[in-house]
Amino acid sequence: MPDAIMFVENRLHPRISVKIPVKYRIIEDQKELESVFERKKKEMTTKTVDVSLGGLYIVADQSLNIGSILRLDITVPGKTTMVSAFAEVVWSNETGGGLHFLAMKEEDVEFLKTYLGSQEGP
Repeated sequence: MPDAIMFVENRLHPRISVKIPVKYRIIEDQKELESVFERKKKEMTTKTVDVSLGGLYIVADQSLNIGSILRLDITVPGKTTMVSAFAEVVWSNETGGGLHFLAMKEEDVEFLKTYLGSQEGP
């Protein structure tokens, strides 16, 4: 009888399937701190596939390099301001990439936690 292969879930936070708008910009180096106009030209808009308190999966038109740091502005329904975060690309494929949150304001973490809790099924 062949050995069974078991998959063990390593995520600390459950992923919730939601599609919400996200703007992101790849931080290339310190020299990138250019004028506002130049930075705006590098922003891209996309949507999430799923989100957790630990990170999210976004759809991307371009290849995302593993290890890249992204600045995110996330439009969460019910919040008048965007949730801002920095995240690292931990995996990537032809459709997008998985991002791990590195930094986010505590108030945004709490709002995201409440929002995701309201999206979970029964």
